[in-house]
Amino acid sequence: MQKRITLLILSILMSSMFVTGCWNYREVDKLAIVAGVAVDKGTNRQYKVTIEIVQMGEGKDTKKTSKTITTEGNTMFDAVRNAISLEGKRLYWSHAKVIIISKEIASEGLTKVIDWYNRDNETRADVQLIISEGASAQEILSGQATTEEIKSFVLDEMIKNQESLSKAPKIDILHFDNDLQAKGISPIASAISLKRIDGKIIPQIMGTAIFKGDKLIGFLNDEETKDLLFIRNEVKGGVMIKGTQGKDISTPVSLEIFKNKTQVTPIVDEDNNIEINLDIDTTVSLDEIDGTENLIDDEGRMKLENSVENTLKERIEAVITKMQSKYDTDIFGFGAKLREDNNREWKRVSSNWEEIFKDLRVNVTTRIHIRNSAMISKPLEIGE
Repeated sequence: MQKRITLLILSILMSSMFVTGCWNYREVDKLAIVAGVAVDKGTNRQYKVTIEIVQMGEGKDTKKTSKTITTEGNTMFDAVRNAISLEGKRLYWSHAKVIIISKEIASEGLTKVIDWYNRDNETRADVQLIISEGASAQEILSGQATTEEIKSFVLDEMIKNQESLSKAPKIDILHFDNDLQAKGISPIASAISLKRIDGKIIPQIMGTAIFKGDKLIGFLNDEETKDLLFIRNEVKGGVMIKGTQGKDISTPVSLEIFKNKTQVTPIVDEDNNIEINLDIDTTVSLDEIDGTENLIDDEGRMKLENSVENTLKERIEAVITKMQSKYDTDIFGFGAKLREDNNREWKRVSSNWEEIFKDLRVNVTTRIHIRNSAMISKPLEIGE
């Protein structure tokens, strides 16, 4: 009996050790909750870091606002720690949503910035990576937002909602780091700039930052980005416009993308020449016809499908040619696909992939399927 009581007491004591609370528990009012961070070149030191901090109101109708603090340091960690002297509290990074990096810092290389972020035990790798195309990163984070919410949270929502546009990639620190370490693919990131709309200067996330290794080498605009995402099989939505070019179809038409599937197939012939077969299959709906041209009946729909297929093929080929001739970097992942499908061939060419990529033949096939034309069975006409 005594033995059972002893075992029971020991069990209770051991269990209590695991239910006493969090081992690293800290009072919220002793922390400064970070929403986002911007990184620029420093004036007196290497890095200038601007940090957006969440501020909580009091009372029942609590409203979240934010403030920014800016510090400098010779390293990223040094700059971030120097913020404590301004804020008076230790920074808490687990709720950070975005990291904005200036074009100048990105051109010099992101390895040092990413290394600090990955090593810190409170940061999370799912923070969105954004490159400022024109304005400084500090101007982006300190400027006006499209709503009254915390700016970093707004930017995070902008990127998440890109699935409806396909005009900017969704790349977090983990994704960027994986592509940076991988063979046969170069990393990319979202691009951001400031636009004046209705008298306000607000951020706009649109376009792609292109990297060779960890160094920024250029940008793609919003339409080129959509073509890039088609190639990478990352298009989940968006709008395709046809007819404004004034070729075979003169009536402007808006097509909403429902789904897309892109298949990349490396081909190696008997002479060890490498080609890429790129098959793009896209389903769209006809959402708008800005004219009276009949593009809804079978004949008109087939004409429209063929026209959109040809236009998409031309655009895809153009962005591939641009990357081959101007930037010499494989942001499409053709090399990574070759490594995945034919590792023996990849080992043979991996050390010279950049040179091979310049002259790589890519055979593009596009297929467009118009599944419906909403509720109207014929184009609208203005009555007399």
